[in-house]
Amino acid sequence: MASKKIHLFWKSAMEAGTPGDYYINPSKKLMSKASDWKAVEHEDHVETRTNMAAFDTNNSVFMKRYNNQAVDGHIQNEDDYFSYIVNSDFLNLKEMRGEVKDGIAICYYPKIKVVEKKKNVDEVQA
Repeated sequence: MASKKIHLFWKSAMEAGTPGDYYINPSKKLMSKASDWKAVEHEDHVETRTNMAAFDTNNSVFMKRYNNQAVDGHIQNEDDYFSYIVNSDFLNLKEMRGEVKDGIAICYYPKIKVVEKKKNVDEVQA
């Protein structure tokens, strides 16, 4: 059986008819500055990069965490902030790490493996 497709962004998951199968849900305001912010999917993690010089103290980029909660496809990110929601169903927020290099803030979100996710569900149900 082929593994299901997890989309990098919520919008493409919605278009594919699988609204809960995404890693990151950026706000429209953040996407309007796509040249200064990006997300990249790697085999074992998702990485976000933010050009800090493009955002002042009144317009910082916010990451929203939904720890230990199912983030379904009905959650839209339509606030007035430069923000993104990280889907904790597929990204491990406890092991997230970050760094700043040459004015670029980089966050690394490890992907949750299917086996790891099933183990966590089994522990909660026990």
